[in-house]
Amino acid sequence: MRRILIYYSANKRSNSIETYALQLRAAGNEVFFVTTCAKGDLHDFFERNNFVYADSKSGERTFPIAFLIRFFELIRFCYRHKIDVIHSHLHPTNIVAVFAQYFIKSKVVVFRHHLHHVLPGQENDMINRNERLFDKVISKLAHMIVVPSNGVYNGMVKDEGMNPDKLMVIPYIYDFAQYNRPDSDAVSEIKRTYPCRLRLIMVSRLIKLKRHMSVFPVVKKLVDAGLDLKLIVLDEGDEKENLQNWIIENGMHNHIHMVGYRRDFINYMAASDMLIQPSLTDASNNVAKEMAMLEKVIAVSEGVGDYSDYVEDGANGFLLPLDNTEVKIEDCIRKVYANPSHYVEMGQQLRKTVLGKFDVSNSAWVMDLYSRLHARL
Repeated sequence: MRRILIYYSANKRSNSIETYALQLRAAGNEVFFVTTCAKGDLHDFFERNNFVYADSKSGERTFPIAFLIRFFELIRFCYRHKIDVIHSHLHPTNIVAVFAQYFIKSKVVVFRHHLHHVLPGQENDMINRNERLFDKVISKLAHMIVVPSNGVYNGMVKDEGMNPDKLMVIPYIYDFAQYNRPDSDAVSEIKRTYPCRLRLIMVSRLIKLKRHMSVFPVVKKLVDAGLDLKLIVLDEGDEKENLQNWIIENGMHNHIHMVGYRRDFINYMAASDMLIQPSLTDASNNVAKEMAMLEKVIAVSEGVGDYSDYVEDGANGFLLPLDNTEVKIEDCIRKVYANPSHYVEMGQQLRKTVLGKFDVSNSAWVMDLYSRLHARL
């Protein structure tokens, strides 16, 4: 039995984090949970399931004060609870863990949940400078990095020059049975609010790397051509004002609707017909899998994250090339618009594929990968 600490930088519910924590414990490990933020819904889940957990006292402090507080909190927790292995997720925790590893006996495993697919020379425009710096430091100091997909693995080796001996691919697992089901009345109301023949949706942070501006002009072109469709955009981000201004300047306020971050996102997804996700930065996107559970059509980026690991273009979804993406987006939308009933089977096939590859009921092989990971430390 190992004493494993899941070190995390968010407090919102995460089905994949919750599922893998429960599975690690079911495999005979004692699992702990610590975050770099205040207590939230995710802590409540761990409390209900009798995990030892802690939040951070760093509050709203800025770097480097927040870093130092978290640094000493992590060291203290590891000694107090005799932690054998730290599973560290996301930048704010990873940067703390790779420095703390020199002052504790616990072995540190860094989990990398992103890769930016940008052309050389575009980094300054597309990627936050501090984020790039953190990536370099974390990759340099980490002894073992777990990534969730072949897309991230290949990108880190090819584009970042990462030593493949430091990398291991372990896919996410989900307990899809625990997902909230859509509220039929709420879904009907959303459809009444946004009436059209084809309802598109984007669910991703409003940042340049998610490429909303590869979608908005296509929607305008199709609307101008007479297609009766609408695009619902969920979430928040730095590009919100620019995107809103584009909608106003191009007279698309009746066709592109930005509704912000929504806890009831599942109702919006159920009310929509097709997900458009031309992102350059996904590692293993949850939204696409949630749409799969609803048997919806998805159009996602080829070679980004794990999309190409389970989406077969034209069979159970659409893969969008990273170049000339707008042409393929338009083609996909036109196909589904012309014959929506034909693509019902596509959504059904996607659900079968995702359940077979990612559901907790089929996760024995994934948990075996965790056993191999720990044996390497």
